[in-house]
Amino acid sequence: MVQSEKKLSMQAKSTLLNHGIYQFGNALASVFISLYLWKLTNDLWINGAFQLIMLLSAPIATIYIGKIAKIKDRLYAYRAGIYLTALLYVLILVAQERMVDYYIWFAVLKGVSTAFYWLGNFTMISDVTDNQNRHNYLGWNAMVTQVSNLSGPALAGLIIASFSALNGYTIVFGLASFMFVLASLLSLHIKKKPTHHTAYYLKYTGLMLKKRPDFTKSLLGWFIIGLPQGIMMYVPAILLFQVLPHESWVGYLNAFFLSLSILSSYVLSKKGSEASTRSYLSISAWGFVVSSIFLLWDISLWTVIMFMCVSSLFKPLQANSYTAHYYQLIGELPLKENFRIESIVIRESVINIGRAAGVLLFMLMAGGADHVWIPWILVFVMLMQVSIRPLIHKSIEV
Repeated sequence: MVQSEKKLSMQAKSTLLNHGIYQFGNALASVFISLYLWKLTNDLWINGAFQLIMLLSAPIATIYIGKIAKIKDRLYAYRAGIYLTALLYVLILVAQERMVDYYIWFAVLKGVSTAFYWLGNFTMISDVTDNQNRHNYLGWNAMVTQVSNLSGPALAGLIIASFSALNGYTIVFGLASFMFVLASLLSLHIKKKPTHHTAYYLKYTGLMLKKRPDFTKSLLGWFIIGLPQGIMMYVPAILLFQVLPHESWVGYLNAFFLSLSILSSYVLSKKGSEASTRSYLSISAWGFVVSSIFLLWDISLWTVIMFMCVSSLFKPLQANSYTAHYYQLIGELPLKENFRIESIVIRESVINIGRAAGVLLFMLMAGGADHVWIPWILVFVMLMQVSIRPLIHKSIEV
């Protein structure tokens, strides 16, 4: 049984449901985008450039929508993210193979839509949780996300395989668009949080960093977390595609990896505690290191599978623990909740810069997909995760 202080409110449950619907629609529509670009170009640079442009456009969009969210409400950012995501995939359907000709603009739109949605979503997490039930919420949130990411591509693949290519994609994108419309309608039931403080305090970020070294360290942690995330957004699918005989197996294995993350998230939702944050971060960091070491033997079917299995198990442990810590830290800042949206803007900007740095490092060092430096780059960025634990003050752990 869940302890009473860890139980979720109706608003928290509504937010989880809506997030699941959005994620399911997004998973339906975004199936195999990286592989689609790879098959059209066979070029890691174009795949890397797509990710890099997307990640660099996100911080700019986050800063802009953060101001709108502060003056009006975070639901404006949340709903705009849903609308723009729907537009993105409709345009991909229209462009089809010509997507390669306009991949820069598609990357920008993806970065902007993602930034809008996640700013609204992360801000609402702060609204509907507290330090007692946040691990419980984030555990369920991770499970909802992973289940959506597992079932969406599986259903999309079944639909596409059952119809001719164009008809299959039309049905998939039509269904995804319906999910986005449903998510938009259900978001109307999420209540606005009235506030009398609408001033946008982002200009005080420098002062905040000087007054609170722990806040500065937390942002450094987000940058480090972002390094492997940028690479993992597209490289695993390409590695799997190269070592598997059939493209369909990429989807099957991704479903299995997501199942491991769901299991990990479930355990964390039941057992997670804010007091153990530093331990969780240490365990997950060394788990990532072990996962990448498999690739030093060879980039083969079994090493890639082991790499993905181990990293999938430890990813929720790191992400949920550090997110919970950051929300607790926001509540301790001088402006407290009046600096909440700005804190999310800064966090999203820093982690996306970290992701972009990881992609850029990979593009400069890896070269071709069979280059010897690929496993070493992954080991390096995973080893850097070990440095995150010392960035958290020991007083939070009992």
